[in-house]
Amino acid sequence: MTLHPQPAEPRPRVLLVEDHVDSARSISRLLRLFGYDVRVEVDGLAAVRAAEHFAPRAALIDLSIPSLDGFEVAQHLRAAAATHDSLLIAMTGWATEEHAARAREAGFDSHLVKPISVETLTGALSAGLAGRPSPSVRNNRSCHSNRSVRP
Repeated sequence: MTLHPQPAEPRPRVLLVEDHVDSARSISRLLRLFGYDVRVEVDGLAAVRAAEHFAPRAALIDLSIPSLDGFEVAQHLRAAAATHDSLLIAMTGWATEEHAARAREAGFDSHLVKPISVETLTGALSAGLAGRPSPSVRNNRSCHSNRSVRP
């Protein structure tokens, strides 16, 4: 198994949008171990609001979440100045080609089907971020103290 260690860029910001609290805790802890600065939100509307200030370099988004679904969240992030070029990865149990196509249309870069292995998740993040220029600090404000889920 090849794991993808800490990225070269100092602590890239990752927005994790997952309404299953145990999954959110596990994934956020894992990503922190790999050197990412993680913000967790449990619903779509909160994720869109948080992204305005957190300005994540990448977002891992469950498609089946409350308030706004993952497709709507991706559309909002693509339309926002702070996140229009962020790496967007869909995480879902929906494995059909129809869902993958819908994810691409909404603006996702990748469509990962749960359960997702550590290697697949870290590989998708590393590969996706490597293909994007490292941004200068887009937003100096950070919302680290208001996480919806704490590990």
